[in-house]
Amino acid sequence: MGEPARSRSEYEAEAGTYRRRYRFMKRKLLALAARFMPATRWRLRFYRWMGVRLDRGTRYIGPDCYLDDIYPELIRLGPDVVVSFRVTIVAHDHVTDTVAPVVVDRGAFIGTGAILLPGVHVGRDAVVAAGAVVTEDVAPGTTVGGVPARPIGSSTR
Repeated sequence: MGEPARSRSEYEAEAGTYRRRYRFMKRKLLALAARFMPATRWRLRFYRWMGVRLDRGTRYIGPDCYLDDIYPELIRLGPDVVVSFRVTIVAHDHVTDTVAPVVVDRGAFIGTGAILLPGVHVGRDAVVAAGAVVTEDVAPGTTVGGVPARPIGSSTR
């Protein structure tokens, strides 16, 4: 199950503020470069430099993805994960003033244009269909789709 959301101020007091100008601009520039980098290896490298926790075996992050550049350290992608293009993964919500980690476990597939919201845990070998908005945890081996995402089957990979 995903970790519960915490208030932004509580998290920043513990982890350090994102408002330091140099760190903020560095992350923004690395995120922009990563989004439009044509080579997969370099795209993964830029996301690592930005602070996203990628396992050594993370297979692919497609072009034009938005991975939270304010709190990238709260995003973790496991081995054999494939993230298709134009996926959005956010770890904070300014409306509710909360932050929460987003975890994608081994072998999961995130389809084109999917959105993963704060606090979501995508289980091992799960599939998130194209265009799905994931607001709750996805059980291992489950296929989810829709807005909001609901189970539509089991993934057999």
